Amino acid sequence: MAARVLGVEIEYAIDGVQDGMPADRQMILRRLMELAHSRLVSVPDGASTGAFLENGALLSLDTGLHIEYSTPECQNPHDVCRYVEAGNKTVLGLIEMFAAEHPEIETNCYRVNVDYQGSSWGAHESYQHDAPPESLPEQLIAHIVSRIVYTGAGGFSPDKAGLKMTLSPRAAFIEKVISPDSVEGRAIYHEKNEPLCHGHNRLHILFGESLCSQAGNFLKVGATAIIVAMAEAGVGPGAEVQLDSPLDALRTVAADLTLARTLKMRGGGRMTAVEIQRVYLRKAEENLDRSFMPAFAPAVCVEWRRVLDALDEGPEAAVGILDWPTKLVLYRRHAKNRGLVWERLPFWSAVLERLCTVIQWHPADGAFPLERALNAETPGSIFVGRMGELLRRRGLEWDELRKVVALRPEFLALEFRLSQLGAKGIWSALAASSALRHEVKGVENIEFAMHNPPSRGRAKLRGAVVKRIAGDRRGQWSCTWQRIYSPKYARLLDLSDPFAEEEAWSDFPAGEPGLGS
Repeated sequence: MAARVLGVEIEYAIDGVQDGMPADRQMILRRLMELAHSRLVSVPDGASTGAFLENGALLSLDTGLHIEYSTPECQNPHDVCRYVEAGNKTVLGLIEMFAAEHPEIETNCYRVNVDYQGSSWGAHESYQHDAPPESLPEQLIAHIVSRIVYTGAGGFSPDKAGLKMTLSPRAAFIEKVISPDSVEGRAIYHEKNEPLCHGHNRLHILFGESLCSQAGNFLKVGATAIIVAMAEAGVGPGAEVQLDSPLDALRTVAADLTLARTLKMRGGGRMTAVEIQRVYLRKAEENLDRSFMPAFAPAVCVEWRRVLDALDEGPEAAVGILDWPTKLVLYRRHAKNRGLVWERLPFWSAVLERLCTVIQWHPADGAFPLERALNAETPGSIFVGRMGELLRRRGLEWDELRKVVALRPEFLALEFRLSQLGAKGIWSALAASSALRHEVKGVENIEFAMHNPPSRGRAKLRGAVVKRIAGDRRGQWSCTWQRIYSPKYARLLDLSDPFAEEEAWSDFPAGEPGLGS
């Protein structure tokens, strides 16, 4: 069975409140990184201000003022999930250290993907492969679009004023099918092929979301790695599922809480997102005994089929297993408790969407000015008048819309609390009460993973060396994904081979002030 290197980068949203006002987030993040360097077993990242940890992972301050945790290079999705959980605990530990220093600041950390004010971040994935990079989009685009039925974080449409639930809040930020950009013009398929493994290509998927569910994380990485392996071997796993319009398909899947809507396929015919996933699963199961398939493929296929079978029964069958169905139940319950009719929210959200267009409002503008929009003197007066007649015929009133707008911040706060790390997080509380079924067999020993690297490959070597040299400040050591070096001692450890099992030290190149990634 072929070995394959996998990994993810988790971006965390961190904020603080002091005396009822937002605390200085830049100060909080700067101090968290100082604590990482001083209190964790680590070596400075030679390419940035981050820190490589004793388990082989990288903790850094990412663009947009986010703490980012990049897992060590793993060779199976069980380890990826294990190190994601280890990252959660590591970041939470830093938050607790900061809180001990600054009890006057309530500091919180969330695994969310949008801030509902125009910004997005998420969880990027990396897959080592040896296929021609130009051959992968055709095999993977339908998968990346349709997999949000189990990889969607759930939440609300970030570009709407109402409460329109979506499987994937981050989908609203995807503007292209294929693009090399990671901030402007984000795409379904990211063409970035940064060479972090000598002699190998790197597939970088940026359209992913931070998840609470182990099952969702496991399938996100495991199923995608299997499809990459099949594409590399020339099997053509995506040949039967070419989407006619991937961007339109993405919008459709993200908005469909029933999972029943069909997508137009290239060459004719229509399929649901779950049906597309079943095509990929069937291809994987047909090739399980082939030498190119990774050793973890059988376990992934079992979980893949279990989750798709549950989704075929409806979202309710996946409650407690996946993020978005679990959130759907909690949102419905909260709406009922607050006197809102959940089934009418799509209608009111459509009304608000039209009002937004009429008065040219965007979520980044702040709170939606409903009373101004309903004022007869605004450009929307004709629409408001006609809508008023429709409401009367349906026995509805504008006061219900006022209630939707008033309660929107409350629902968004609930969304953040669901993904919050630590005891205050709703997902954490549900997990502690055994109300969830999301855990994957084989994802264990999280505490061990916080302090120890994976058992194979260059991550094992990196972690071992970081432990050895972390206390040697005199050596002025630096670390990157591909090397560890000390100009002071004129020593360099080559880690360019992702499957390296022995330390390969050499003299540091004379005259070199330092080396990049």
